Amino acid sequence: MRTEPDRAAKASVRRAEPSRTRGLRTTTRRHSGVSVPTARLRVLNDAPANVDGSFVLYWMVAYRRLEWNFALQRAAEWARELEKPLVILEALRADYPWASDRLHQFIIDGMRDNSRRAAQSNIAYYPYIETSAGSGKGLLQALARRASVVITDDFPAFFVPRMVGASARVVSARMEAVDSNGLVPVRQSTKVFTTAHSFR
Repeated sequence: MRTEPDRAAKASVRRAEPSRTRGLRTTTRRHSGVSVPTARLRVLNDAPANVDGSFVLYWMVAYRRLEWNFALQRAAEWARELEKPLVILEALRADYPWASDRLHQFIIDGMRDNSRRAAQSNIAYYPYIETSAGSGKGLLQALARRASVVITDDFPAFFVPRMVGASARVVSARMEAVDSNGLVPVRQSTKVFTTAHSFR
């Protein structure tokens, strides 16, 4: 029996098949084929890129924007290199610590903006909002089974590191996390700054 996430994943993939990365704006110049600084890149598993996959998947979990986003840029680089469509999955869970209607409305408004901008850029963008707790379980895995590479956000706080780490253990394609958190790569800093003032 096919689950709801499986049906949703297959529908989004069918819509994505003709798309390419044409029109995607990147924020840094390409050098030697790689423009995302290595200090911002973390490989999460030992799997190689699946050249037989149907697309490159960017799982957007923290940096919910289509510009000034190294993770999206890295996904676009893989899509160009493998000559595959780029699919963006932006999902919203119904239950997590501090979930609220106010926060969810803010995220949903951003998803609406991302959807409009992606349509103008010919990017396959798939927003998914859980209608009940756990209804989206299995969606990432369903999409990842058909992906050549999975890119996600490397965000150091909240429940994101635990969620991304758990997902990397069940994704069979190459999975990378990319830091778009700020001007200085998080893992490059030799000091922890507890406040903005201490960073100065």
